[in-house]
Amino acid sequence: MSNLTRRSTSEELADPKTVTREDVLSRLTEWRQRVHELYDDIEQALQGHGFQFDREGKHTTSEGLVQAAGVTPEEQPKIDILRIVRPDGTNAANFFPRGPWVIGANGQVDLRLSPSAGRSHAFTLMDQSGPFSNPFWIRMPVGSPFEREPFDPAWLLSKIDEQRSR
Repeated sequence: MSNLTRRSTSEELADPKTVTREDVLSRLTEWRQRVHELYDDIEQALQGHGFQFDREGKHTTSEGLVQAAGVTPEEQPKIDILRIVRPDGTNAANFFPRGPWVIGANGQVDLRLSPSAGRSHAFTLMDQSGPFSNPFWIRMPVGSPFEREPFDPAWLLSKIDEQRSR
């Protein structure tokens, strides 16, 4: 499928038989790039605040389109799981990429904020762009899908700082 005829995620999910193995591998490669660019932006915004960044964890997807296309986990581009660690070695936040095929979006990343004490807070980041477009990440608290706002790494820093001061 050429870039001129790229279909939306919803269209691909509605008619999966027309999605080729090459389409799936191309989307997964592009998904990896978008997620890693998001992580780069986050790391840049948090530099100089004493955090460590751990991308050692890797994720591959088992979404239906990937399985239907016969793409094995070994063939998939490995997508980093980002862990942000406080100076004391405790987790401040974890970003877990879910996959590019989400109805109404161009991918989902789960975010869990871990305060030094107390209950963690879960958010969903959704890319509202179309396939092979510049990403537009929005965030929403899990359980409150209508509380959507553009994701900004400065917001993340403020939330982590807020957790530190409690």
